[in-house]
Amino acid sequence: MPTSLAEFLLHHRDAIMEAWEAEVRAIPAAQALSRPALRDGLPRLLEVVSALMREPPRDGVASGLGPIPDLHALERLGEGFNLRQVVTEYRLLRTCVLRLWAAHETAVPDAEEARVFHDAMDEAVAASVSRYTRARERTLQALDRISTAALGSADVAGFFPRLLLVLRETVAAVDVAAVLLRDGDFLRVESVVGEGLEPGARVRVGEGFTGTIAATGQPLLAHEAGTDARVGEASLRATGLRALYGVPLVLDSELLGVALMGSRSTPELSEEDLLLFRAMAARATALLSQAQAHARERQARAEAEASLARLLESEAGLRRWEEVFTRLGVGVVVVSAEDNVMRDVNPAFARMHGYAPEELLGRPLEDVFAPESRGMLSRHVAAAHSKTSHEYESLHVRKDGSRFPAFSHVTSFRDASGRVVQRVATVLDITQRRAVEVDRQRLLAAIEAERARLASVLEQLPAGVFIAEAPSGRLLMTNRQVELLTGQPFQSSSLNEDVMRGYPDARHLDGRPYTPDERPLTRSVRHGEVVSNEEMYFPREGGQDLTVLVSSAPIRDREGNTVAAVATMVDVTERRRAQESALQTARFGERLIAIVSHDLRNPLNAIQLSATQLLHSEALPERERRLVTRLARSADRMRRMISELLDFTRGRLGGGIPIQRAPGDLRAVVRQAVEELEAAWPERSLSVQVAPGRYEGEWDADRLMQVVSNLGGNALQYGPPETPVTFRLSDVGDAVVLEVHNAGEPIPPETLPRLFDPFRRGVSAGHAGGAGSGLGLGLYIVEQVVKGHGGRIQAESTAEAGTTFRVTLPRAPPG
Repeated sequence: MPTSLAEFLLHHRDAIMEAWEAEVRAIPAAQALSRPALRDGLPRLLEVVSALMREPPRDGVASGLGPIPDLHALERLGEGFNLRQVVTEYRLLRTCVLRLWAAHETAVPDAEEARVFHDAMDEAVAASVSRYTRARERTLQALDRISTAALGSADVAGFFPRLLLVLRETVAAVDVAAVLLRDGDFLRVESVVGEGLEPGARVRVGEGFTGTIAATGQPLLAHEAGTDARVGEASLRATGLRALYGVPLVLDSELLGVALMGSRSTPELSEEDLLLFRAMAARATALLSQAQAHARERQARAEAEASLARLLESEAGLRRWEEVFTRLGVGVVVVSAEDNVMRDVNPAFARMHGYAPEELLGRPLEDVFAPESRGMLSRHVAAAHSKTSHEYESLHVRKDGSRFPAFSHVTSFRDASGRVVQRVATVLDITQRRAVEVDRQRLLAAIEAERARLASVLEQLPAGVFIAEAPSGRLLMTNRQVELLTGQPFQSSSLNEDVMRGYPDARHLDGRPYTPDERPLTRSVRHGEVVSNEEMYFPREGGQDLTVLVSSAPIRDREGNTVAAVATMVDVTERRRAQESALQTARFGERLIAIVSHDLRNPLNAIQLSATQLLHSEALPERERRLVTRLARSADRMRRMISELLDFTRGRLGGGIPIQRAPGDLRAVVRQAVEELEAAWPERSLSVQVAPGRYEGEWDADRLMQVVSNLGGNALQYGPPETPVTFRLSDVGDAVVLEVHNAGEPIPPETLPRLFDPFRRGVSAGHAGGAGSGLGLGLYIVEQVVKGHGGRIQAESTAEAGTTFRVTLPRAPPG
C-alpha cells in the first residue's frame, strides 16, 4: 500500500529518532545526555511537520511549528551546545528522514509534501538559531555583569547582593531572589533581594522546598508557592510568591548552597528565564568556589604571616631577654639542679661579687656564700625544689673576702615529667636597704616622739581639736578639751558613720540640725574647704546650752592632695551671752532715746511757741528780749537734736529712715540748701559747680536738703575760714553724683572706716561731728538718707587734696 511522507513521519517516528540518535551522539555536548534529554522536543516536531504536510496552514509553515524550536534551542543552550551543534542536529534529522523514506518500499514521492517538509525543517533551523542567539546574548550579558560584580566585591558577603540585583534587573518577573549557603546540616540565608526572607535564617537540608533542592541536587519549580505542599518553609509561604524556582549550587559533586528566585505577579516563568537563572547560578557557583578558595588562601597566608610574625617576635623577645639579662641591674644566676653548679650569670651578679662572669661559670653556688651561711644553703635548695618559688636572706662573700647581705628569689623550672632541671635566682645586695631600715626605725621613733609632743600640746590647748584622715574621714586624734566640751571620750569613727562623734545634736543658730555633709570637718576632708569661725549651737539637758565656734582646714601633701583635715572648737557660750546682753541693753537704750526724744517735742513746742509770741510783743524790754532770743535759739537747737535722735532711732529700729520720693530736679535742691548755708555763714565763700547733663529724678527733696546741709555744715565748720567750700554736680547716666569738697586738715586714716558711725563727734574725728549738732549723728543720718535712696556715700581725705564727700544717687528707686 503506498505510503506518503506525512504518514511515514507519523508511523516511523521512533525508527527515525533511533537512527538520528546514533549519528548525533558523535557531537561532544550530546554524549553525556540521557535519551529523553537528547531527543527533547524533536519527536513532537516530526508529528507537527507531518500534520503540516497533510494540511498546510494558510499563514505559512512558520506559524504552524509553534514553540518547539524555541524551547529546543533554549534547552540546547542550557546543556552547553554551541550554535553549530544545534544546526547539525537539524541537518542530521533531515538526512535521516530522507534516507529512511527513500529506502522505504512503499514510499510514494510527492513534490508538494517534499516542499512543505523542507520548508518546515528550514523554519525550525531558523527559529532555533534566532532563539539560541537571543538567549545566548542575554545570558552572556548577565554573566558579564555577574563577573563585573564579582570583581568589585572583595568577599562573598559583598558579591551575592550584587549578583541578586543583576538577576532582578535581568529577569523582569522576579520579585524576590536569595542565596543560601551550606552550613553543616543546614542552609543559611546569606543574601536576599526583595521582601520576605531574612538574612541569617536557617533551613535544614532535606526539609521544605529549599532543603529538598539541597538533598536531591536537582532544580525545583513551584507554580503556586503559597499552596504547593513541597513549600514547607513558613517564611516562603508568607511572602505571597506564586512562581518559585530554585537550583542547587554544586561544584564537583559538592553542595555549596541553593539559589532561589520567585515572582508574585505570575505563576509561570519562561524557559529562557529558567535557563538564564541556571546559567547565573552555575557562574555564581564557580565564583563562590573561587572566592572561598581565595578566602582559604588569604586565611592560610594570614596564618603563615602571623606565624612568621610570632617567630620574629619570639626571636626579638629572646634578644630582648638576652639584653635584659645582660643589662639588668639585679644579679641573676642560673644553677643546675643536679650538681648545684652555676651555668650562667649576668654581669650584675658577677660585679656584685667582684668577679668577671666567666670566672663564676662552672663553679658551685656555695662559693659565693659566706662560710657562716653555707650551712643553710641545702635547706634553701630543698625549699626551692618543693614549691614554685622561694625567698630568703643570706650573707654573701666577694672575691676580696668582704661580706654583704643579699636577698635571693629562687624559681625552679621543671621538665614535662615535673622534675626540676634548673633554678634561676635573682640576687639583690640589701646593704643599702638594711641601712634604710635602720634609718626608718629611727625616723619612726622620732615621729612617735613628735606625735607624743603634739598630743601634749593639744592637751594644753583651750580649744577642742579634731584630726581626721582623708579620704575615709576616720578620726585620728582629739584632745582632752573635746571630751570636756562633749562629755564623751574619744572614739575612732568614719565619715560614713559620724565624722564629728560626740556632736549628733549639732544645730545652726536658727535651730536647724546639721546634716553630716554640712559639718565643717566633713567639708574640709571631702572638698578641701576652709571653714572659719562657723557658729554652732548644742542643746544640753538642764538648760546649759553650748555655743561654739568651729574652724576647719584640709592638710595637703606636696602635690596638693588632701591627706587629712583638722578642726578646732572654741566654747563661746559666755561670750555669746554677753553679746546678747549688750545687744539687749543697746536696744533698750535706743528705744529709750526714741521715747524720750518723741515725748520732749510737746513741751519743746510749747517753749518755742511762747518764745515766738514774746518776741513779737512790743512791750517786752530789750534786756528780756535778749533773754527770750537766747531761749528761742536754744529751743531750736534742741529741736534739731531731737529730730536727729528720732532719725537715728528710725534708722536703727524702724528699718531705715523713711524716704518720700517725688519727681524733681536735684540742682534746685542743692542750690536751696547752699543758699540757707550762705545765710547762716555770711562770712564764708560757697560755690556750686554743675556739669552739663540731666538732673531730673525721683528724690525726697527735704531729706536731700538735709544731706547737703549736713555735709556743707561739716565742711564749713572744719575747713579753714579763708578757703571756699565747693559743691559739684555731675551726670553719670542712671545716677547723679554730688561732691562736697573743702581744704584743711585731713580726717585721720584710722577714723575713715568709722566715719559714719553714730555718736562720733569732736575735732579729733575730723568731720565726724556734723554741723553743730552736738550729738555726732549728722554723718550717720546722711548715710542713712543716701542708702534710703539706693545710693552710696564715700569719703576721701588727704593733706594735699583736702576732704571730699562723694554721694551717688540713682535717678529711680532700685527694682
